[in-house]
Amino acid sequence: MSVCSSESEDGPSSERTLAIIKPEAYDNAEDIENHIRDKGFTILARREVRLSPEEAAELYRGHYGRLHFPHLVAQMSSGPIVALVLAASDCIQKWKTLMGPAKVMEAQAYWPDSLRACYGRRTKHGDYFNGLHGSENLAEAYREIHFFFPSMVVGPILRKWQISDYIHKYLAPTLGPALTELAHNRPAEPILWLAEKLRASNPNEPRMEKTSNVKCHTPEPSEGSCDCSQ
Repeated sequence: MSVCSSESEDGPSSERTLAIIKPEAYDNAEDIENHIRDKGFTILARREVRLSPEEAAELYRGHYGRLHFPHLVAQMSSGPIVALVLAASDCIQKWKTLMGPAKVMEAQAYWPDSLRACYGRRTKHGDYFNGLHGSENLAEAYREIHFFFPSMVVGPILRKWQISDYIHKYLAPTLGPALTELAHNRPAEPILWLAEKLRASNPNEPRMEKTSNVKCHTPEPSEGSCDCSQ
């Protein structure tokens, strides 16, 4: 198993999706990944793994009860796979388009340049070996990404200028004075001292206001308000 990640220059509107190179296309993983990059996607994370039947069943739990479910579980646990987190604007739909139709026969007939047409396999058991997987929607993308990358934060991808702006606006006012004070005080445990100083000066820390013993209550409606309960 291997895991890697890379940075992206995509804007804050960028979307993420999970892509899987299935066992039948595993030997072509390098070519597929190069094609993905050539089409403008950024690969944020990559993991090679072999799923157990139980893990495959959990990943595809939305297909439970359908006739093809046992074949899908058997196929996905039959060999190593590559899980990728992709980023691009309108990423989910773009990845679906690049993959092509779920049925290999349909992909080869009508979308011959799609990845499933190129790397899927038609067998006597049906079109279960289409080579690639993509998240159906945003909610499924989050679930599937965390299935393979539990600690990954799925959110907007910032540009460099946004990161720089955040540093100047939120970090510099706290970190600068703390480092200056550290240089003057020269504490015995500088790292621990700095950590405590930054914790105490965290600009994002909620501030509790001191108030008198005022009880919580539901405010009375104003004279101009209407009774919307009827």
